[in-house]
Amino acid sequence: MPPLSDMPRPDWLAPLSDPRNETILSAAFDVFAEKGIHGATMLEIATRAKVSKETLYARFDSKEGLFYALLAWGAIKSGIHDDKFSDERLGNPRQALDDYAVECLVKMMKPESIAAYRIAMAEAERMPELARVFDEFTCKAGRPITTRIGVALAREGLVDIDDIAEFNDNFIGLLRGNLYHDVMIGVTPHPGDEAVAGHARRAMVRLVRAYAAPRRDGFV
Repeated sequence: MPPLSDMPRPDWLAPLSDPRNETILSAAFDVFAEKGIHGATMLEIATRAKVSKETLYARFDSKEGLFYALLAWGAIKSGIHDDKFSDERLGNPRQALDDYAVECLVKMMKPESIAAYRIAMAEAERMPELARVFDEFTCKAGRPITTRIGVALAREGLVDIDDIAEFNDNFIGLLRGNLYHDVMIGVTPHPGDEAVAGHARRAMVRLVRAYAAPRRDGFV
């Protein structure tokens, strides 16, 4: 995987107000991806970013704080969180479900997202708090949106949901499927965004079918 600094900026990743912070986070990402959080040092990150260690500690407090900032930078700016999802998109909830699923999976499977997931999983046992924060910034961050979509689908009579938390879990489980897992562990190459989008849409067909509201004649 090329260094983050050599990758084109993803459309969803807005620049930081302070470009020096962006340089530091890009350098931190590269070092974390190469050595993991435990193996990386603040000196290596400072050297890569061409800043002093004092600057790193002043801005991010610790190595863990630097990784949390990296997650926040990517996740909060991703545009897939609740405050970025307008009510107008729920006018057609079935289309909104497909569109959101495609947005999520395409972004989740970008090289930088896969790399961040690998880093978090590699350090989860040693740093469980890091894994919790990663989960909050990624999977759990989208639940308010899938809740809103699920409620809108039910209002239209397209689904029958008795447990919205379970619906949210099934959304992410079906969306990822084996494809995400296989790409994440490196046994399958990334199939391209178009194929990923197709996978996401098919997953939503299965999700809606699983939650299909009973017909008036008693059949589903």
